[in-house]
Amino acid sequence: MRNTLQLKLLAGFMLVITVTLGIVLCGISLFIKDQILSGKQQELLKKGTELAHTVQTFQDESGGLDRLGDYLANADQYLDARIWVLDDSRQIVAMSGRRMAGNHPYGPGFGPGSHGPMGGGMGLQPIGGMRSLINELDPVYNGQVVTKTMEQPYYGEKMVVVAVPIKQVDGTVSGAVLLNSPVTGINAFMQRIYYYVGGGGIAALLLALLVVNRLTRAIVKPLKAMQEAAGTMATGDYTARVAVTSGDEVGRLGHAFNALAQDLGCYMAEMEKTEKLRRDFVANVSHELRTPLTIMRSYTEALLDGTVDDPGQATKYLRIMRDETVRLEHLVKDLLDLSRLQSETVAWNVEFIPLPAIADSVIHMLKQAATQKSITLCLSGEDTVSNILGNGDRLTQLLLILLDNALKYTPAGGHIMISVTQGQGNVILAVTDSGSGIPAEDLPYIWDRFYKVDKSHSRTENGAGLGLAIAKQIIDRHKATASVDSNPGQGTTFTILFPVG
Repeated sequence: MRNTLQLKLLAGFMLVITVTLGIVLCGISLFIKDQILSGKQQELLKKGTELAHTVQTFQDESGGLDRLGDYLANADQYLDARIWVLDDSRQIVAMSGRRMAGNHPYGPGFGPGSHGPMGGGMGLQPIGGMRSLINELDPVYNGQVVTKTMEQPYYGEKMVVVAVPIKQVDGTVSGAVLLNSPVTGINAFMQRIYYYVGGGGIAALLLALLVVNRLTRAIVKPLKAMQEAAGTMATGDYTARVAVTSGDEVGRLGHAFNALAQDLGCYMAEMEKTEKLRRDFVANVSHELRTPLTIMRSYTEALLDGTVDDPGQATKYLRIMRDETVRLEHLVKDLLDLSRLQSETVAWNVEFIPLPAIADSVIHMLKQAATQKSITLCLSGEDTVSNILGNGDRLTQLLLILLDNALKYTPAGGHIMISVTQGQGNVILAVTDSGSGIPAEDLPYIWDRFYKVDKSHSRTENGAGLGLAIAKQIIDRHKATASVDSNPGQGTTFTILFPVG
């Protein structure tokens, strides 16, 4: 799986999911912690306000703060916070939860001071790190409330500190109440949250890994199938296809791949067919040229070296050579004609042609040849047949080819019928003979160049096998369709449908 697309997709997806999940979980944790701290501050602020009012009442009723320490000790447990009471000179006059440190009952960081105006107890003057904390209480002595989370220098731990002013009836500030609540409980609570969040995050990552692995596999699997199919196609097998199971982009890619494979298969089949036609063409042309050239060469040599000295024999040889030359001229003419017809760049003149008139003209051309073979040649047509758009010379050539074939394969006493009728949106030309017919296995190939029903390729009047190939090109250039119906011994019918207009 090393350096595979699936591994890269899996790693990329998991990296994004892990980073996103980490950011979300951190954000949630920070939000929860902020909400807890904010709630704690609001709770301490409310309790501190009540406590400041109570301290002021306590002073008014008792005239001093001698018994304030016992009250603060009880309030300490109720509020879950260390309570400090400061006078208007910012001296600490009372504390809850006092510690013993050295000879000082309030612990380190404090030294003895004078009595404050709030009562007759001993004041505590801040020294060292406590001075910065006391100096931050300026807003409190201006009647405001201070809330913050800080490292408490006296207790040596992080605490939520809330300072509330103690106000007289006339609104003047006579001191301050400080509530110091440790965040240890909050940290322990957040620790549990981190455990739960971390466990949920790990479970989410494992689930994401499973889902992403299945997703990437679903993406990569058809791509691998395409790769294998492409490798099969590279070996020349264009039957390979990929299974398409989705309608998304990958599925559409699979359909496109299959369409490409099919097109390539057709293209290669056509290329193979074209190559076969080329090879057959060369072989057939060589076959058609070899015999007349051999004959002309041997007869020419016989005349030149004096082997033939009889004038009558020499005349016979010259006549044979002339006939072979004519045969070669016909072959070259047919090949050139076929080439022109196959070239779509060669334009020809077209006009509206009355097909019955063309058929009648061709019958008159071949009437004598038919009479010599005792073959009946007739035309059946309709006066209302529509004209067709075409080339008169090529249509005449088409009928000559069809009738010439019919005359060659129809025995003496037979008949040939030409009919021109009106069809549904077309004109139907049919040439029917009572000849020897064409075997069923030969019918698919009769339009091919050089194809002969006579497999021996005997040099008879049957020609080189280019006539029907030329006829097919003429039919195609007229956008017509052709069909052949033949039974051996019962004759053949060529049917051609020409579009009207």
